[in-house]
Amino acid sequence: MNRFKNIDFIIEDFSKKLNAKLTKDRPDYPKALRTFEERRIDWIHNDINKAIIIQPNFEETGVNQNLWNFINIAFYDDGESIFPLKWNKNLVEEKDFSVIENGIQKLLSDSMKVEVSVNVKFRLE
Repeated sequence: MNRFKNIDFIIEDFSKKLNAKLTKDRPDYPKALRTFEERRIDWIHNDINKAIIIQPNFEETGVNQNLWNFINIAFYDDGESIFPLKWNKNLVEEKDFSVIENGIQKLLSDSMKVEVSVNVKFRLE
């Protein structure tokens, strides 16, 4: 089943515009661990690693593919700090996939606004 079939072209186009790496369904993981669909967009901006992750909800009992998350993350490691700076924000948390599918354009647009603000936060710390 390809849950992303109606929005993959939007995600792919967004990734290309960012010159980002798009990963589908964790291809580097052993096949036994690739039991769910996922999309991840990774890029580096001003030495800050950034990503957008669309994935099902991880729970104690396993992966719940009925609930989905749309997550923005950023991290910065200067190689000198004991703990690299990390940041994340969920734009969608534990919702039906249709929320992401129907709102993908806005979620990606909002992600860029949120991710730009990360530069300011990291620069001020």
